[in-house]
Amino acid sequence: MYVYRKRKKSQLTSVEKLEGEPIEHKIERIVSNKEPITDGAPEIFTERKDGVLSAYNIRTDRWEIAAAAMDRVSGSIQAKRDEKGKSKDDTRVVDMKGDEVSGAESIEAKAK
Repeated sequence: MYVYRKRKKSQLTSVEKLEGEPIEHKIERIVSNKEPITDGAPEIFTERKDGVLSAYNIRTDRWEIAAAAMDRVSGSIQAKRDEKGKSKDDTRVVDMKGDEVSGAESIEAKAK
């Protein structure tokens, strides 16, 4: 007798599909209705005197930028930790004096 595995039904569902507008129809609609073009990515433009921004320069070493950003993040986290430690509500002062802490005595103290 053969043992067959039962087929398990997946719980994944499909995404609702939408039919896109062909580019020819879109251009015709925009030209005929004189609509402004609202689609597209933002233009990255800087003044010539400012030069190329390091965020958009393909030759930039992004490791240095990421390291600087992580230093700022870790600094803010450390500042929050330091501030939390300074709160006076949670501070406890424990006075530890030699013999009053416990009843144990050393052998040398008994000998004296």
